[in-house]
Amino acid sequence: MNALSLGAVNLRDLLDILLVTALLYQAYKLVVGTRAVNVVRGILVFAGVWVAAQMLGLVTLSDLLGRAGTVGLFALVVLFQPELRAVFERVGRYRRREEQAGAALQELARAMERLAERKTGALLAIERRTPLGEYAGTGVGLDARISAPFIEALFARNAPLHDGGVIVQGSRVVAAGCLFPLQQSDGTYRRYGTRHRAAIGLSEVSDAVILIVSEERGSMRIALGGRLGPDLNGSELREQLRVLVYDYADLPEAGTEPSKARAMEPQS
Repeated sequence: MNALSLGAVNLRDLLDILLVTALLYQAYKLVVGTRAVNVVRGILVFAGVWVAAQMLGLVTLSDLLGRAGTVGLFALVVLFQPELRAVFERVGRYRRREEQAGAALQELARAMERLAERKTGALLAIERRTPLGEYAGTGVGLDARISAPFIEALFARNAPLHDGGVIVQGSRVVAAGCLFPLQQSDGTYRRYGTRHRAAIGLSEVSDAVILIVSEERGSMRIALGGRLGPDLNGSELREQLRVLVYDYADLPEAGTEPSKARAMEPQS
């Protein structure tokens, strides 16, 4: 029987198994690091209870869970519509060339430097794995190539979109004037201004790299993973962007503690 079973597994079956494995792995990569990963875990637990109920012959519980699962699937599609749209957009488009992405980061760094020189406040989020569609929906939708003059114009004083955040996907600006979630007032960075607290708040719920230019001090900083990095000059900003965006790294430990940060501006 064992020999017969092994002989029944042919090359087509092995190919089928490999393709399904690859598909599941890619699906895992799409949701890991996002809020959807907890929902996936909940679905797995739900499915396990449902299968156990069917195996034990618990007809009422099995029927109840089956009906709830059908309704739950439609609810998940509505709840995670922004994330699903971002996933399909990523699947449908070609991977950007490293040269194009590098040029975009250079333009971002150049814009941040110029804004810092003029002490013009700025808040910009670079999407990594976590989709930012729901926050992009709070602002004005754009589809523009990244350039330093364009970024500067968005944050110019008295400009309509000056006070909101800008969201970048790849080498494109997708939205401006966006509202980011504020870091809680009782948190570690409660003395910071609104712009910094919005950057920290978004970094707590996503893995985005958020750039902040202080309106009062003209300093440039990066928020990531609920932490705020130290003041950066132009070359340091470029180097950190290269590492954080290309390698999906984290902020360096040195100099990131709040006690090492300089005095914060109350309204930035």
